[in-house]
Amino acid sequence: MLTLRLPLLAAFLAEVAAFNLSPLLPGRSGITQSACANIAARRMNAIRPASARSVLMKGNEVIIDPDYKVAAGFLAAGALLALKAPAAGVPIGALGVLFAVQTGRVRFVLDDEAFELKIKGQSEKQLDESGENIVVGGANRWNYESWVNYDFFPSLQFPILVYFKENQTPKEKWGKGPGGLDNRDNGQIHFFPAICNTEQLNKIFMEKGLPSERYNPK
Repeated sequence: MLTLRLPLLAAFLAEVAAFNLSPLLPGRSGITQSACANIAARRMNAIRPASARSVLMKGNEVIIDPDYKVAAGFLAAGALLALKAPAAGVPIGALGVLFAVQTGRVRFVLDDEAFELKIKGQSEKQLDESGENIVVGGANRWNYESWVNYDFFPSLQFPILVYFKENQTPKEKWGKGPGGLDNRDNGQIHFFPAICNTEQLNKIFMEKGLPSERYNPK
């Protein structure tokens, strides 16, 4: 089992760049911080209970439903902390806004060969490539045959982070970003905020036969 040596928040910050955030940063595409907050608020109002959702199929692709619980938790924690400790509450609340926006735009997609992060286009049916992973380079797409392990932290019942390890990334890059958290030297690790329905995601992971020391041991 992977031992985390840094707080969960540090893992968030280390891997959040994998979502190719530059189009959301103020001054990069005309989207301001207040606009991001407005987008997040509208999307939070559209939350449906997980029980009302079903997996979206597109040809041979499975598109996992978005889930706003992590964003809502960070927004609530940030608001509460801001009352007594603004220095801590404001950045946590800002992460909540970011996660809400990303929940609305990032999709976890699985096809016959690989797991991929895609960006929602003008409609739910239009999904675009998410660009290059700016931590280790290459596309945000990983073939199943390269997977070493996956997990949910702190648990599948209370997911904040989605973790997986793969050896598709060139070995010389395994120590970059959150790779410094691991000393097994058998792959590159990735962390993503759990901004999708993790019950659905784990079900598909297991159907694909992906290895997990905790949820699908081999």
